[in-house]
This record gives sequence, structure tokens and C-alpha cells, in this order.
Amino acid sequence: MSETLTSATTTSETATHTKSQLYKKILAVQKDLQPLEKTGWNDFQKYSYTTAGDVLLPVHKACSEQGLIAIADCIESHIEPGRASVVVRLTIVDTETGESLSVSAPGYAEDYSWKDSRPTGDKAVYKAITGATKYAVRSCFCLPSDDDPERTPQRLNTRQPMNRYVVNPSKVDSVLLEQTTAELKRVGWSSSQGRLYLQDKFGKSSRQQLSQQELQQFLNHLRSLPEPEAQPILQES
Repeated sequence: MSETLTSATTTSETATHTKSQLYKKILAVQKDLQPLEKTGWNDFQKYSYTTAGDVLLPVHKACSEQGLIAIADCIESHIEPGRASVVVRLTIVDTETGESLSVSAPGYAEDYSWKDSRPTGDKAVYKAITGATKYAVRSCFCLPSDDDPERTPQRLNTRQPMNRYVVNPSKVDSVLLEQTTAELKRVGWSSSQGRLYLQDKFGKSSRQQLSQQELQQFLNHLRSLPEPEAQPILQES
């Protein structure tokens, strides 16, 4: 009986020690991390945001130095055309002891295809998983950020991002506009199809809002599209 109690006590103390060691390493990671830098820019709503790289890269580096690995997996999902809601579980594992800690976070996203007005975009589930993963990582390591969902995007951050192209109408832009107009007619795109593509690709609703580089990208995309197949003419009998 005494040996059994001693064994149980030793096992309990070992479990407590390994868990304590894991928590100390997580604390070391939290101390090492700096406030998140925002490199993403939402041009449609005019606000900066933290990208997946902004969140995951510094955390990956800090965890590696402490001998920790982070594993994210989607444990729940509800997917509809153009929208998805998921739950992502983040597990932090101490490679020295095998002790682990898990946290979960929800994610939701919508995605609309530029081909038509229906919500048939195929990126909703990936956007939802990315958002949930970022939220789980930030919650686990208490990463500071001012991405407060209760604040409007305009009040969040209205500064212009670095290295962005400023729209400046010129002769070159006029030529590009004329060329895109010709290509739109060639591929048979309606104005609504073009607008949906611009919103999906650049977050802008018209060609006039594009930078010269974006306008050139749009033109290159149109040039890569084949002409629509001609409909056969039915002969009267």
C-alpha cells in the first residue's frame, strides 16, 4: 500500500513538473514577443491589419528557441457556398517532456466569385481557418494588437501603407484603360463581371481606382483569357 502511494505521488509530482516547465517556456515566449507589426492593407475599407505572417513568423521563431512546436488543426467546420465557419485547435507541445497545452478559436469568412454575383467563391474555408489560427495564436501568447473588432476600420488605422502605388492619371494610364476596354469586349465580359473581378482581386470597384501596376495586371489577365466560342447559326429549313 505504501509503495502504491509513493508511486502515485511520484507520478503526480512528475506531471506537475512537466506542466510547470511547459508554462515557463510559454511565458518565455510571451516575454520575447513584441507588439505585432501590421503589414497588410485593406484598400476597400482603408485599414491596416496583421497578416498570417505577421502573427506566425515571430511566434514560430520564439517557440523554436524554447523547444516548443505549435500544431494547428481544424476540428469543426460548417461550409456553405461562399461562406464557412470553423473551429481551429492550437496545440503547443514541449519537445523535451511531451507535455502539451491546447486552445481553440472560432473563425468565419465569406468569399464571392468574380465570375457571377452568387457566393460561389472557393476561398472562404481557407480564410476562416487562417483567421481562427491567428486568433488562437494571439490568444495563447497574449500578443498585443489594436485590431479591436468593436472599433471601426477608419478609426483603427488610417495611415497609408508603405510602398503603395498612388493613382496618378496619365497618358500611359489612358492607353491601358483603352486596352482593357478592348480586351473586355474581346472576352465578352460585362461591366458587372469586370467589377466583381476587381473587387475580388484588388478590393476596388472600378478600373479608375487601380494603380498603374494593378491596371497592367488586370490587362495581362484579360489577355490570357480565350475568346468566347461563337454560337452556331441555325439555318432555316
